[in-house]
Amino acid sequence: MAVVTGHRGGIGSAVAAMLQTQGCRVVGLDLPDIDLGDSAGLEARAQQVVAEHGPARILVNCAGTTFIGTVVETSLQTLQQVFAVNLYAPFLLMKAFIPHMVAAGGGSIVNIASDQALVGKPASAAYGASKAALGQLTRSAAIDWGRDKVRINCVAPGSTDTAMLRQVMADLQERSGQPAASGQAGFASSSVPLGRMAHPDEIAAAVVFLASEAASYITGTVFPVDGGFTTA
Repeated sequence: MAVVTGHRGGIGSAVAAMLQTQGCRVVGLDLPDIDLGDSAGLEARAQQVVAEHGPARILVNCAGTTFIGTVVETSLQTLQQVFAVNLYAPFLLMKAFIPHMVAAGGGSIVNIASDQALVGKPASAAYGASKAALGQLTRSAAIDWGRDKVRINCVAPGSTDTAMLRQVMADLQERSGQPAASGQAGFASSSVPLGRMAHPDEIAAAVVFLASEAASYITGTVFPVDGGFTTA
């Protein structure tokens, strides 16, 4: 059984669909059924999933949120809201599912970060900090649980053609006073060596690989899937 957060859209939807094609039974955690920012509710829901479906062998923490703003423009409340979804929720779900994975003989966790786990971008104080922290959480947990046959990795997608990314780019272009369409095209041609954004299925393929036995000797990695963006 695989648990996937954020399974109703974007990368999460692609991950859930691809896991199902591999024969996995997928349990999704997403709005409106569960608010990933509600820590108490999330812990209770995780225990309910175990009681109803048994231990998860795969956990993919894909749900995310963002906020456009510099440090000065970001309130502490907003920072906490972004961290609640992007960092605290993966932490709590790992905390809930790892003991059951250990008892069942092992498992695989894949956290979805961002290229901002590796490099900085403008007006992304809260989002970038949350994704960098998720990368480090992945590394630390992988060390702690490797001997128990729980592999923990992180995929760091580059800009991916999702509704959230399109809204982010529109907001950034509005801040700069440039048309959103030209901004997307310009980004792909000037910043990404492959000259385009990713499709959600391309990110999902990396997630499914890391979750599978084909990646049985891989743990603790923050794996960029970004068209070469972070190599520059």
